[in-house]
Amino acid sequence: MHIKTAAFAMLLVGVGCSHAQTKPDQSQAQALREPRPAAKPMTTTRSQDNEVASDQDSRAAGEAIYFDFDSALLRNDARPELQKVAQEAKRAKAIRIEGNCDERGTTEFNLALGDARARSAATYLERLGVRKNKIATVSYGSERPKVPGHDESAWSQNRRDDFRIQ
Repeated sequence: MHIKTAAFAMLLVGVGCSHAQTKPDQSQAQALREPRPAAKPMTTTRSQDNEVASDQDSRAAGEAIYFDFDSALLRNDARPELQKVAQEAKRAKAIRIEGNCDERGTTEFNLALGDARARSAATYLERLGVRKNKIATVSYGSERPKVPGHDESAWSQNRRDDFRIQ
């Protein structure tokens, strides 16, 4: 019986020692202070054949549309602009909808919200007669702010969808 108790005590001492905290060295401390690299944009393509190429091969279509905080619902003021974009998209080879967010929220949350915003606009354009296979969506999350700043006047301009036509 004493052998089991002694073995158990040695096990506890070994486990306790294996979790000892060590102070990070200089390079680890520096790595903790440096910002993380930008997240890769989340892309959803409706058709792999007709994805809009690079920004150099495309042009802006219409004006950006804007969203309320933490929402992917189209606002009433976005609908007339989407009608203009739909007219251009019907004549174009392809369109890319770029979803964006303000800086608040985690990277993952902002990428998902930007994707939902782009998909909301895509669905509306489809209802207006733009062929589904012409539409690609991408989310940049908060990585491409339109207006720098850390207040509501900047944030309201960064919660948007941009449109690129090829």
